[in-house]
Amino acid sequence: MANGNNARTQISYEAAVYKEQLRLLQKEVDRINLTTIDLSNAVTTAQQVKQEDVLSPIGGGAFLKASVYNTNILVPVGANYLVEMDKESAVTEMNKRIEATKKAVEKLSEEFQKVSIKLRELNAQLREIQTQDAINKRVDENIGEDYV
Repeated sequence: MANGNNARTQISYEAAVYKEQLRLLQKEVDRINLTTIDLSNAVTTAQQVKQEDVLSPIGGGAFLKASVYNTNILVPVGANYLVEMDKESAVTEMNKRIEATKKAVEKLSEEFQKVSIKLRELNAQLREIQTQDAINKRVDENIGEDYV
């Protein structure tokens, strides 16, 4: 019986670890998906930029009427550095990043599937142990009744 309790405790602990891992993987997928949306919006905006008057948000729901005189785009390249690119180069760079985020989501989804399978296996083992414990308890009760 103690062996069954140890196994149940071990499996329950492993299942909790895998559940947390699934939660973290999902959180990362969601974060990357938001990045993909942000990049897609940036690509759309970059493609539509022209030298004309625009409304530029300045915060608090307020806008500044401005004129675009330079359609070059500052693109982040990491470590808080920006590179000035022409519109076409910026769009190409952002599209590359969109593809990279899609690949990252695919890899995370594969990992999510592997962890989900392992969690299902652990849950099946846990159910099997619980069933066996219930059978053993019933057998012990029946044996006790036979000797009374």
